[in-house]
Amino acid sequence: MGVIDRAQEDLARGEPLEAVRRLSAHLQREPTSQAALDLLAYTYAALGSPVQAGAAWFLTSRPDDDPVAVEAFSALQQHFDTPEQMARALPMYAPSIGYPVQARRRLAVLEARLRASGSEWQPFAEVHYPDQDGVAVEDFEDWDDPPRTRSGHRVIAAILVIAMLSSAAFAVILALM
Repeated sequence: MGVIDRAQEDLARGEPLEAVRRLSAHLQREPTSQAALDLLAYTYAALGSPVQAGAAWFLTSRPDDDPVAVEAFSALQQHFDTPEQMARALPMYAPSIGYPVQARRRLAVLEARLRASGSEWQPFAEVHYPDQDGVAVEDFEDWDDPPRTRSGHRVIAAILVIAMLSSAAFAVILALM
């Protein structure tokens, strides 16, 4: 039985907050799941939270003039004083390219509103770090510290790398169990 089925059972038992918890946790793992976003939006709408429903539907392929979601979209737009607040309210945990075309159009409009207000917004998931696969020890050699402390930084860098490798190895061992 999948997450969507379990969330629907939560709703059938009259436990919408459990459904919200379950769907929100699922979106952390599968952030562009249209079924989860849609059911989350319906759940929020049933709970009388049109702003949160609109935030979830914002990231779906649901049309802006869909009679089911139009009130939620309107509530989302009207609730926040600034586009920055609205952007932070979205349950967005993946790069925008992973969402459907309609959602990307909404995100592009939101980004334009942010720029017009003098702000920049880059969703957390779209921030790119050059060495996402780990720490390159050679990067630590470029520090502008006096030579007498460089060896101390190398030791710290080596300890950090060993700690990261150990935790990765531990995670693999746990996954194999």
